[in-house]
Amino acid sequence: MNNQIKLALIYGSKDEAGLNTELVKWATEVLAQRAEFEFHEIELANLMINTDDAAQLQRRENLRHLARADAFLIITSEQSNGYPCELQTFIDQVANPWQAKPVAFIGYGGLTGGLHAIGQLRRALAAQHAVPICDFVSFSDPWALLDENGLMRQPDQTRLPMARMLIQLNWWARALKAARDQVPYERVS
Repeated sequence: MNNQIKLALIYGSKDEAGLNTELVKWATEVLAQRAEFEFHEIELANLMINTDDAAQLQRRENLRHLARADAFLIITSEQSNGYPCELQTFIDQVANPWQAKPVAFIGYGGLTGGLHAIGQLRRALAAQHAVPICDFVSFSDPWALLDENGLMRQPDQTRLPMARMLIQLNWWARALKAARDQVPYERVS
């Protein structure tokens, strides 16, 4: 029996500086070393409705992974003291997968390292009956993290906060999964 927590790693489209791509790469490398998680990457652009058959198939596959997920990890930039509008559209469109499941965050941008975006996301997801966890990973002035080749200069500097966050996420995912197995959330919501 597979005892791994099904984790959906959600991230937005690529930014011009390549930060999102590097942070996703870093996060997947860390998650690949964690035996407690089975993760699936979900890029928001792949959830937009498209007439192309391959894109529709990819979208259905991603929606299936969202529905099966026990927990979520969102990587978000901060834009104008908030999170990107594509993320809000996504949250509004897929309401049910969030219910009674924990959400963790990796934020980046500006001096706050995405804290404004994470704070707003916590409120938006709590309204969807998700459980945002306390710990998060934040990258202040993330542009300084990348070298001239676009690679992260010191990828290990945030491994400890990431490990703490993943331990919390795992705990909450298991606790909420046990609760949902005992009494489906639809009965109490």
